[in-house]
Amino acid sequence: MPKHRSPGQKRKRIVRIATFVLFALATYGGALVFEGIRSNSLEWVNDHREVSATITELFAEEEEYRGRKGRKRYRDIYFVSYRFTADENEYDNTVEVSESAFAGHEENGSINVFYSPDDPYLSDTESNIVSDLSGNNLVGNMLGVATYSVPAVLVLYWLLMLVFVRESKTALPEGFYTETSWLDIDDNYVVALDGTDLVFFDIEAGQTGDVQNTFQNNGTLEELIAISKSSKFKRIPLSEIAKLTSDHNSDTLSIEHGDDVHSVEFLTQTVKAHALERIKVRLADTLEYERTEHSRLRSAAPSMIVLAIFAGAVSIFDVFILNLLIGIIAVFSVIPSIISRLIDPTVREEWLQPDSTKTKYAATQDGLPS
Repeated sequence: MPKHRSPGQKRKRIVRIATFVLFALATYGGALVFEGIRSNSLEWVNDHREVSATITELFAEEEEYRGRKGRKRYRDIYFVSYRFTADENEYDNTVEVSESAFAGHEENGSINVFYSPDDPYLSDTESNIVSDLSGNNLVGNMLGVATYSVPAVLVLYWLLMLVFVRESKTALPEGFYTETSWLDIDDNYVVALDGTDLVFFDIEAGQTGDVQNTFQNNGTLEELIAISKSSKFKRIPLSEIAKLTSDHNSDTLSIEHGDDVHSVEFLTQTVKAHALERIKVRLADTLEYERTEHSRLRSAAPSMIVLAIFAGAVSIFDVFILNLLIGIIAVFSVIPSIISRLIDPTVREEWLQPDSTKTKYAATQDGLPS
């Protein structure tokens, strides 16, 4: 078991427990309320009369609804209209029935009906009443409420994860770095200095816990590589790096090696800064250092472009769930990023060959010229 958990991992555990408890309480409480409402609506059945009614009409209506992904769907709703006599008076009613009940009857045929002797206008088919009574129990009502509470809690869980379960940008959490290695459990990534080489690799889904445990128990780099079951292992001689780029408000380093550009990820900006201090002293002496302070507008431009794309998508697509997700991401991620960049403009540091005119980093990071 890992010795240390990052602040993000701790908050994630709290969010999971809280949402599970909320789901259980909401489902149980909703079932009790629903059971009470249904019991009250069926109270008249305790003193009812039964009669054979005449079916006057059978018909179906198409209903529009939205599926789990917010897309429009259509389904048929079945109805039966009937007439019966009570106390020498005729009463008519129309109720919704199941597809099987609809198919099992025909117009001018008969159907068993329950009605209230105190108010004969209060009636329903026998099959509907039996179904309602048998389904009006705690388990049945919890299953019914769960169809609403599950998606609601999932949306809440995702929202809480987006808002609260993010590592502090200034955190340097114990157990996630050494003098020569850095563990990113958010992005499932490991970066390490191995002699004169820089090594970085991903962690296969499901292996994060084992890698974290090994990392925090002083496991060797070879052990970490073996446990991670990495599919994107890279080893780059530090002396062969043509360009190293770091933005102060980013948790990634951009490294140009040969014809490739690698984005090396860290847990937080502070962890990246810790690694950068140890990497830059090992770079080739031929590299030159440049520092660029971007304007506020230049820094916020990438997030502004994303916000404009989101606004265009909302205006084009009439999908409620999609628009809701876009709105949540915009409010809790994109807009705060714009504000942050306007308040604290990007400062870019670069180590590059004297004749380097490459702009791969800028193109891959924000689509704008350096």
